[in-house]
Amino acid sequence: MDQLVRSTLSNTMAWMGGELKLMPLSRWNESIFRYFFCRQLASTKPSVSQFVECDHIDLVLHSAEEKAFVEFKFYLHPRKFDPYTGNSLGFKGGPSLQNLAEFRRCVDHLHGRNLTPGLSKYLILVYADPADGGSPGNRYSVHYDNYLHSDGKIILDLLAAEGPVESDEGHVRARLFAVR
Repeated sequence: MDQLVRSTLSNTMAWMGGELKLMPLSRWNESIFRYFFCRQLASTKPSVSQFVECDHIDLVLHSAEEKAFVEFKFYLHPRKFDPYTGNSLGFKGGPSLQNLAEFRRCVDHLHGRNLTPGLSKYLILVYADPADGGSPGNRYSVHYDNYLHSDGKIILDLLAAEGPVESDEGHVRARLFAVR
């Protein structure tokens, strides 16, 4: 499963560059990214069964005797807009200790799922820093480019690092982790 998930993420990120010209990053979220990941997988490996939002797991894959649990995290600096003028009002949210804690909980939860023969567990993290750079301490890349999990009993193997994919709004990066 490692190679299948890795190649699907790579294909999704390669395709994303062109898509961002039509649909700006500010219109993307985790569900949209997951949809395009699933679409890429279906186009290259239609024999793999996909189950979305299955028992609080973002995506479950079945291929013969192999299974995979895949969690997605998608972080960007969402913009606020005035509904009457459409003018940008700055950013809402962004990188924080709360995002980092949410990410850690996701790793812990995925790790805590029962391990059965043929099961792999993955976490796909997609994050974008503003194109203008933003303040140095307020970038997702500060937290996630070289992420180390706080619980030493959990092995988080970095299987792939994709990007950056450039857009007018940001620099998008993705990380694929195997949770063991």
